[in-house]
Amino acid sequence: MWEDEYKITFQENAIHDYERIMLTSGECDYLIPMVFIGENGKETAYYNCSGFAALDTYSIEKTDDALFVLEKVLLILGHVAEYLITPAKVTLSSKTIFYRQESGEIKIAYVPITGENISLRRNLLKFISQLKTEIKDEHVGYLDQIARSIHYGHYRIHDIVSQTGQLRRELYSKTNASS
Repeated sequence: MWEDEYKITFQENAIHDYERIMLTSGECDYLIPMVFIGENGKETAYYNCSGFAALDTYSIEKTDDALFVLEKVLLILGHVAEYLITPAKVTLSSKTIFYRQESGEIKIAYVPITGENISLRRNLLKFISQLKTEIKDEHVGYLDQIARSIHYGHYRIHDIVSQTGQLRRELYSKTNASS
């Protein structure tokens, strides 16, 4: 998805005008700022990712680290709605989520999910599944627990953030008690 220049090409009008205004203004600190250039019925978005690296360049081997990333992503999704971005349309993957190691800051490069079957639930479950692929500790069940809550429950993002935070604290207590 990302080339050397961190860009992606969309069909023209894949991103609404009000979304474009927010994404280019830089007002939404949770998303990577974008610049759009249209040509021949297509639109290329250039992302200013300086200081950040895509999550897929890191190896997330600890459940605690995966829970940290998930919690930050959920918080971002809770905030983007305030900036007229629909959380269910935000592609969540290790290629669209960026991390700044020095500060622990996470931002998302907005790539809209298109089509009629847009589902925040499905998007979150797919992302959690991605996070689980490199986990090497015995605590991956914490991510499974969140995935079950998302899959079977009627939830709000705030509720899942709270559950994730609670599980992070529980895992911290468990791993530090045995140290």
